[in-house]
Amino acid sequence: MSDGADETERETQDARALRVVRELGATPTTVDRLGGVVNVVLRVVGDDVDWVVRSPVDPRRPDEFPVERWAVEAARTCGVPVPEVLHVGVSRGIPVMVSRYVEPAAEPVARPWWWLGRHASSVAEADLTDAPDGVFSRFGRDLDHAWAAHLDYNQTALGPDDPLLADGAYQPDDLPTLRRWLHDLDDLETSQGLVHGDLAPRNLVSQGADVAPVLLDWGSATTGPAPWTELQRSFHAVVVDRELPWSTLVDLADGTGTPLDDTTLRTLHRMTALRLLDLARWARDQRADLYPTYRDSCAAGLAVLQACRG
Repeated sequence: MSDGADETERETQDARALRVVRELGATPTTVDRLGGVVNVVLRVVGDDVDWVVRSPVDPRRPDEFPVERWAVEAARTCGVPVPEVLHVGVSRGIPVMVSRYVEPAAEPVARPWWWLGRHASSVAEADLTDAPDGVFSRFGRDLDHAWAAHLDYNQTALGPDDPLLADGAYQPDDLPTLRRWLHDLDDLETSQGLVHGDLAPRNLVSQGADVAPVLLDWGSATTGPAPWTELQRSFHAVVVDRELPWSTLVDLADGTGTPLDDTTLRTLHRMTALRLLDLARWARDQRADLYPTYRDSCAAGLAVLQACRG
């Protein structure tokens, strides 16, 4: 897209945010961009308003804001500080979500990964009785059954006729090890619950020293083993991608109250292998355009896990 087209799109997004705020009865004066990858995130300020308006970057993206609003309110009932959602709707065919802007305190969040772990543990206790279907996997609302079915699906797929094997996501000699790793998870004793899905310090807003920070961006909320799902994603970032220091995982585990011992690390290792394989299968079945990336990431990630296997 050319610079001129970018500016036109930006003006359209700004105008949409201003229109939405006016339709809600407020009088906006300025629009500032706060970033965003999946969603355009705009801060709209006026004499009587300081709100954040979000809409998808890709207008064809399904409307996920009703699910996100539910997750925000579920987290609030668990005692997790979250932004106040003011409006979820559709503006001229484009999904929008409006929330109150959270002003950050001057002091940065101390031990942000510890706070993320603490919030994750609280959120896992959310009542899912009236949760929308969008927070559950394709295996259904019974979370224990869904986890067992998820494991069985990936265990059964491993074999000489597995398309992932033919495509190079793993090698024939890897089969016995991968089968053992996935079957190791059969004995995992875990609770199931709501998962934020995108824990990162960028999604925390400081409210001052020794005060629980606000947790933003619930667009990736899902359900699954808790706190294992969040710990696994941190383990992946630390061990496989090497994007984060080891202290990240230490603080996150401490925040969840999970001892980071050999048993925990072994479980996270196995869960990471499972996720690598599952994402590659998902891409092959649902997103052919992404499949080469996920296939190659699977192969590279499994090689790292082979090198540090327990």
